[in-house]
Amino acid sequence: MPETPYGWDAFSERDAPDEIELRSPAMELAQVLQLQQSALNAERGRSRTAVDEALAVAFDQAELVAKLGFSLADRKVALEEAGLAKVHDELRIWKDAMLDALRRGGVTVEDPTGRPHAEVADRIEVSDWDHDARFTAEVVARTEGPIVLHNGAVVRPGRVIMGAPAPADQDADQNREEREKA
Repeated sequence: MPETPYGWDAFSERDAPDEIELRSPAMELAQVLQLQQSALNAERGRSRTAVDEALAVAFDQAELVAKLGFSLADRKVALEEAGLAKVHDELRIWKDAMLDALRRGGVTVEDPTGRPHAEVADRIEVSDWDHDARFTAEVVARTEGPIVLHNGAVVRPGRVIMGAPAPADQDADQNREEREKA
C-alpha cells in the first residue's frame, strides 16, 4: 500500500448524506437577521421592564410628595406660631420643585378635596363616608392619597373620605337631643 502524503491515511472514508442542503447567501443573511431581531426584542423587553419599574417608583414618589404637601398645608399655622415660617416656606419650595420634576416626566397629582363625587367618582376609591349636616351634597371631605396621573391617564386612583348630608332620621335625633339638653 502506498503511503499517502501529509498523513491523509489517518482519515477514513464516510458516507455522504443523501441530500445536501445548499444555502444561498440570502438565506444565511435572513437567519442572521432573525437572530439579531430576537436579541433586539429581548433587549426591548428588558428596557420596557426597566421603564415600568422607574415609572412605578415615580408614581410612589408623586404620592409621597403630595402627602408632604398635605402635611405642610395642615401644619402651616402651627409652624408659623412656632417661629418656623421660613422652614415651612423652604419645605414648600422643595416640595414644589419635586412636583415640577415629576411633571416634566409626565407624572402629576391631583387633590380632589371639596369636589363633587360625580366629578371624580371614576378616579377615586372611597375608604369611608362622613355623614354630617355641614355637607349639602356628596363631596370629597378629605384626601388620604392623591390621584396620580401619567400623561393625563389615571395610574393610581385617589383614596378619599367622602362627605354627605346626614340622613333625615339622624337630623331628627340630633335636634331632639339638642332640645333635651336645653
